[in-house]
Amino acid sequence: MIDWMAFLIVFGTALASAGIVVALYSLGIRFLAMPAPPVRRADGTFEPNGPSRDDEDDDVDDLGRPRWATAAANVCFGLSALCVLVGIYLIVPALHPW
Repeated sequence: MIDWMAFLIVFGTALASAGIVVALYSLGIRFLAMPAPPVRRADGTFEPNGPSRDDEDDDVDDLGRPRWATAAANVCFGLSALCVLVGIYLIVPALHPW
């Protein structure tokens, strides 16, 4: 006989953990796509599309992304990897010492 309550608990936990991993990873990608802050002109207005870029310097210059956005992206990627590793640990019985 099927224990439906246990089935629903496992299904809900799997659904929630998959959503958390996907949300963390997509949030990390979003942080990496953060544009550079706008540059203020001498008259006090801002350039409409952020700082101007020279095509010759594209290979050596960074994108101007804020450092906090890069750090937040790395934290999100690390947390999503940690969730995956914990899930693998819970699934594979050979990893359990008892």
